[in-house]
Amino acid sequence: MDTYQGGCHCQVVRFTVQLDDPTQELYRCNCSLCRKKGIVMKAVADTDFDVISGHKHLSLYQWNKGIAEHFFCSACGVYTHHRRRRNPRQFSVNIECLDGMEMPEAFSVGLVNGLEHD
Repeated sequence: MDTYQGGCHCQVVRFTVQLDDPTQELYRCNCSLCRKKGIVMKAVADTDFDVISGHKHLSLYQWNKGIAEHFFCSACGVYTHHRRRRNPRQFSVNIECLDGMEMPEAFSVGLVNGLEHD
């Protein structure tokens, strides 16, 4: 796996993530929150993701059953990652927050049916 760096728009929140290939196994979710965020995500083990700066600028949003933890920068508002409800030992990273990432429109992006999560 390779180490990638990323961050929010204002670069206050910075993170590293270990990925085999940042262009594979991408997804969108159709739950009410993710549809409004409109982002492409990639799931990774929580041990492969690390916020390296800006912890105090991360805001947490939780809803529904309060399992998933959605994080965004309180300075610029960009959603960077979330701890998954489906698997709390994973984070999903906003793939467009990776430094130097090309726009994922050309990549294959699956759909997670979060709308029907129990």
